[in-house]
Amino acid sequence: MEVTLQQASRSFGPQVVFQGLDFHLASGQMWAVLGGNGSGKSTLLKTLYGALSLSSGSLHYQRGQKPLPPLEAARHISYAAPYFEMIEELPAEEFLRTYQQLRPLRVPPAELLQNAYLEQAASKPIAYFSSGMKQRLRLALALYSEADILLLDEPTSNLEKNNVGWFQKLLQQERRGRSLVIGSNYQAEELTLTEEELHLKDYQ
Repeated sequence: MEVTLQQASRSFGPQVVFQGLDFHLASGQMWAVLGGNGSGKSTLLKTLYGALSLSSGSLHYQRGQKPLPPLEAARHISYAAPYFEMIEELPAEEFLRTYQQLRPLRVPPAELLQNAYLEQAASKPIAYFSSGMKQRLRLALALYSEADILLLDEPTSNLEKNNVGWFQKLLQQERRGRSLVIGSNYQAEELTLTEEELHLKDYQ
């Protein structure tokens, strides 16, 4: 699956987040979107996912030779961010079973929780998870979802230091054959696999 932005811009009122941005994500490419806090990384990733519209310019999706409308394209994109909301009233395993009705997972819910070191919390409502536990669940959910493209916004945010290696290993294992875009505040541990860089300061 491919994603193309042409002369893309996004503003919130008078505030320009990015402008004049040309970007092409080809199948299998691994990009880093780099910028400091407040630079617009999250806005750009939400735009690529289709959760935000552009103020001007165009966004196109293509899978094979077939152009895709945004709603269909979103089913082939997996997204994770520290602010990504889950149904926190549900126990973790029930939440995953509910999610699985909407999008296939590569592993059963119980195995996903085990691989995220959350098996002891399977029957615990997500609302009572620590921030690190929630982030492991978000990342495992994104990486184990069936999707052509992985969009990960500051993936090591809220992770305990001893779980950064877990994330890197899981990413290496599950990103094979898929495209990857990581939004990062220049954190080296998030960029071990990326090959191309987009610096948002060049488009502001």
